[in-house]
Amino acid sequence: VGVTMVLLVFGWETFHTIFSSTVALILMWVLPRNQVHIYVSIWAMGYMSLAHIYRMIVDYGGWTIDFTTPQLLVTQKMMNIAFALYDSSRDPAKLKPENKQRMLSSPPGPAEFYGYVFCLHTLLAGPATDYNDYLTWIDGSKRKGAKHSVVKALLGKTAFTLYAVVMFLVLLPNLDVALLGDQDWLASSPLWWIVVTNQASMYMMRHRYYFAWVLCDAGCNAAGFGYQEKAEKDGEGKVVKDDKTGEPKLVRNWNAVLNVDYPAVELATNFRSAMTGWNIATSNWLRRCVYERAPKGLELTMAFGMSALWHGFYPGYYLTFLSCALFQEVARLLRKHLRPRIPLHNPVAAVLYHTSSTVLTLVSLNYLAAPFVVLSLEKSIAYWTRLYFLPHIVATVLLLFLSSLKTPADKPKKE
Repeated sequence: VGVTMVLLVFGWETFHTIFSSTVALILMWVLPRNQVHIYVSIWAMGYMSLAHIYRMIVDYGGWTIDFTTPQLLVTQKMMNIAFALYDSSRDPAKLKPENKQRMLSSPPGPAEFYGYVFCLHTLLAGPATDYNDYLTWIDGSKRKGAKHSVVKALLGKTAFTLYAVVMFLVLLPNLDVALLGDQDWLASSPLWWIVVTNQASMYMMRHRYYFAWVLCDAGCNAAGFGYQEKAEKDGEGKVVKDDKTGEPKLVRNWNAVLNVDYPAVELATNFRSAMTGWNIATSNWLRRCVYERAPKGLELTMAFGMSALWHGFYPGYYLTFLSCALFQEVARLLRKHLRPRIPLHNPVAAVLYHTSSTVLTLVSLNYLAAPFVVLSLEKSIAYWTRLYFLPHIVATVLLLFLSSLKTPADKPKKE
């Protein structure tokens, strides 16, 4: 069904998805497990990169949908399986619990592989779920004995898509995002209006992605995909136990396959929350395949760099993602040094701290995301120049200053 859908939408371009995934499967069959992740990653990202270059040649700066859309997700799926195979060749003592749970001792067969790659519900807009999650959905083991209704989840997600439609189809045209790269408009508009346009248009622009992602989430749920039972945790991340039985309390929902956590993004109090809540499956892919395997100290740079490469070769992508690495590191240091000094037990102080954190996070994200939308180097630099690169300058100064400080925990303990 998935192959048929891609054929109907993309025609002969479906060849790229079938060919690239078939080569990846052959590599998984013939290569040793301790090397398969390297060659499959090179193949998957190399093919994706060639597809991006082709797209830039035939439709530079365009937003038309072609085979590169499913290819983005297929790339993640190929690498997910390759790294799961690689983990089975490693010392189990060095694996994290998640790696142990997701590792594969042998390559998948053709039926399982193509069923996963061309899964209708996750092929066009994601999420690119983990291979093991796909298998537990197909065999029904995850929902065995469960009677949790999907109706509430479907109604909630469908209602949200209507709100998203209003945001990006009705309101967004009144604040054209393309203005952020228009040098004449930037030169003639007051600074305060440029900032307002940036903040409002980027908020509404995100709903174009929310619409597609949440609609696909609902489609997965309608097919019975996405049910989960998780241990309930308190505000400190500790497992909540039942007072009578002493067993962990379970939370049952339909969020096992999720593209976006709306409150985590739009009410984010820090960069990490926003990044992990946005395009969740891609964040998980970057974390499992790049961040957790990168040399110490280079995790953020390599993860954001891979994200930019995965998206394509427009300069705006690299300006956005590499700047995000800088801002996320500054946010981490601010939280490390500032939070211990805030009396969060005081309700007023807690509200002021969290509110200001949310405002700073969202304002920064909207500022950084402008190049992602305008794409070209010239337009991106024109926008940031009009704002005097002030957020970048502040972030750089804070990084240098905060890196030289010591927190109370860094001080030597008295014997």
